[in-house]
Amino acid sequence: MPFLSALCVYFLIVLKPVLTNTITEDIDVLVFLPQNNSYLFSHARVAPAILYAQQRLQAEGGQYSGIHFNIHFENSDCVNGALFMLLDRSCGQKPDLILGPVCEYEAAAVVRLASHWNIPVISAGALAAGFSNKNTEFSQLTRIAPSYVKMAETFTAMFEHFAWKSALLLFEDDKQERNCYFTLEGVYHLMVDFNIKTYPVSMEERLDTDDILQNIHDTEGNALFPS
Repeated sequence: MPFLSALCVYFLIVLKPVLTNTITEDIDVLVFLPQNNSYLFSHARVAPAILYAQQRLQAEGGQYSGIHFNIHFENSDCVNGALFMLLDRSCGQKPDLILGPVCEYEAAAVVRLASHWNIPVISAGALAAGFSNKNTEFSQLTRIAPSYVKMAETFTAMFEHFAWKSALLLFEDDKQERNCYFTLEGVYHLMVDFNIKTYPVSMEERLDTDDILQNIHDTEGNALFPS
């Protein structure tokens, strides 16, 4: 899973001072990060990087040193927490900028609403193929990490180089966040010219190795790509 800590680099590059006239403005930033440290992009891991980027922008001086980012951290539960918080806060004043969420389902709801309100969203997640549609509901989304479709392009290049024709994609489907599902979704949809089969497994169920081996046999010597 990509890291929102890369946002500090994004800010420093995009807002690097190049002119002498100082811009003075207050920007209300709403940041969605889970308090749960089981996520690589949790508040404890990412918030220091965002605050560091804020401090560096002020310390650099120049054109953007007068911009003050009012940063508000809110919990993200990778379900509906970020959406409900955005709705509650927007009853008073809508944020000028949103950072996150990362998880696919939660990001989809937040970005749709933010795009309706013309609020820019920067996320290190939202990498599923559907987020590539920038003409309508995801128009305000900027992703700072390569999408899963980019990985699919790598798979396609490998298949063409080795003259592979088919594959069995074995992935864990947790039925909740479905990270592995969305990871391989791009591969499945982009490689329409190849014989691609998918096989979901669940940690809650016994692994049927006989069925998996039969699927491998059915794909006529395919490569096996676990996720």
